[in-house]
Amino acid sequence: MKVLDVRKNMLYGSVRALPFWDGSGTDGRENFMQRTFLIESRSYDNMLRGSWLAYELDPETRLSDETLPVLANECIRLWLPAGTLMRWVTQTRPLQYNCVQYFWPERWYMLSAFYDGLMLRHTYASVIMPPKIEPGRLSFVDLDLTLLVKPDLSYEVLTQAEFDQMADLLGYSEETRISALMALRTLTNSVQLGLGLFSTIPRHLRSSEFHLSRCS
Repeated sequence: MKVLDVRKNMLYGSVRALPFWDGSGTDGRENFMQRTFLIESRSYDNMLRGSWLAYELDPETRLSDETLPVLANECIRLWLPAGTLMRWVTQTRPLQYNCVQYFWPERWYMLSAFYDGLMLRHTYASVIMPPKIEPGRLSFVDLDLTLLVKPDLSYEVLTQAEFDQMADLLGYSEETRISALMALRTLTNSVQLGLGLFSTIPRHLRSSEFHLSRCS
């Protein structure tokens, strides 16, 4: 749908493609690459919307020199360097900014923090169904409800109308609708209080080469 294409362009943009090295080759860097995850974004009817590769960050990896609250142990952090190919069903385009994605096994949202170089540009909080996580693979259902949060914690709900449209078109269950709106309330409350979830997002990264870090 056209509205979905507009949303993906807002989130991911497009620039000249940069190499996304997959760990193959003979230059001796294989042992320094983080493990890769295949991420799949699907709609409520389980149709594939897009996929991309991301590097799994070790729980001990420090993203910043800032003192930040500790994330829950079950949080999965993924690193997408600028240039990562985002393979949407409509087209493939490279990621414009560095990105850290956060997923939790039982939560109805995920975060995508975008960095212009090392500085936080904005964070998108997307309402999703709890992701399906397997070794090297993560799949989630995007419920088309997104919150844009700026570094100063000002925010905007971007896609409420889109959520309503897709809920009717794809027949979201009552439980799914309620859970999605509760997740949105959790996200907005976290922003308004300036505590918890969004306080864990680094404002400044210590590196843009986490994908070259040694695996644990």
